Amino acid sequence: MSLQLTDAKKKAIVAFVKAHHEQHLARFPFARYPTEPLQAWKRAFADQAAVNPHTLRAALAWSCGKWQQQDVPYPYKKLHLAAVKNWASFTEQSLSDLDSIIAYWSNLLGDNEYAFTTTSFLVYLLCSDQIELTDSGRLRGIKDLLQDVEYDTDSIASAADSITLYTEFYQQLLPKVQPLFGDQAALKLDRFLFAYGHRETLEKVAQTKESNVEPTITALDWETVSSKHYNLHLITERANADILFASLLLTLEQKTERPEKLRIQDIMNEIPLGSGGICNSGSYNYALIAMFGKQKNRDYFQFDSPTIADSFTQQANQSTRDMGFYKRHADLEVTINAKYRAKVI
Repeated sequence: MSLQLTDAKKKAIVAFVKAHHEQHLARFPFARYPTEPLQAWKRAFADQAAVNPHTLRAALAWSCGKWQQQDVPYPYKKLHLAAVKNWASFTEQSLSDLDSIIAYWSNLLGDNEYAFTTTSFLVYLLCSDQIELTDSGRLRGIKDLLQDVEYDTDSIASAADSITLYTEFYQQLLPKVQPLFGDQAALKLDRFLFAYGHRETLEKVAQTKESNVEPTITALDWETVSSKHYNLHLITERANADILFASLLLTLEQKTERPEKLRIQDIMNEIPLGSGGICNSGSYNYALIAMFGKQKNRDYFQFDSPTIADSFTQQANQSTRDMGFYKRHADLEVTINAKYRAKVI
């Protein structure tokens, strides 16, 4: 099938995106769908036979928003197990054309919305040069947009037709939203269509008032990272607490004013969940507690009362720690240790 949109219909859809993009993009779950691992998997899946079960499970967990987490919903878990079990059989067939790959995974996994999300993600990793990334929510969203401009989508039934429809819709819309989104048009259009397609779920999440801030530093490579204003080489540990501290310094690096003293709440705002690639909330909470403490001789911050640092250390050291401990000290001011501030000449 081929998507035939008139200029008038395209303009109507773009007008809707312009009017509603801020509302929906603000609800995109950044920490659940980081871009860095997705790009790495696209490269890895170019060699199908080299993809091991661990990589496959991690990638599939990302597709349902559960990367770095254990609580994959049962309907997805069954599909992921089936994909892992049949991966060797799939690679032995050496399928290369798009239609055959879609047919293989559709026949194996089924046609419900969970299966479509899993199938379309696997096909995207294998054929990202031919299709765009979609899922059941994105597909539902563009069908709503198409129906609003009176475009008939009733004949869209198969996975192949659905993936083709979404790809053509995205690619026809992308140049039209370029003036709105600039250099980030491809990423922001993808995020908008995700957020719009999942709008009912994301609206409920937004009502819980959970923080949903896009991190400034989404990945950290210790081998290449550098800074003009901070002595990152003095960070000797490589655990999550140290990644968060380095992410904080790199975030401050990009600001015109780099305060030495901040409230803990300010620090939480600067390095939200997802910073440095830490997307698991449990790991993130523990890393924040450890960052403010003195485990392994960490000395990242100075407190007006040294006993506060001891309290953070005690929390980090005990298995029954209060994972929200740092939130109870949100208004507390801390000073970045002067040794980490470089002298800029």
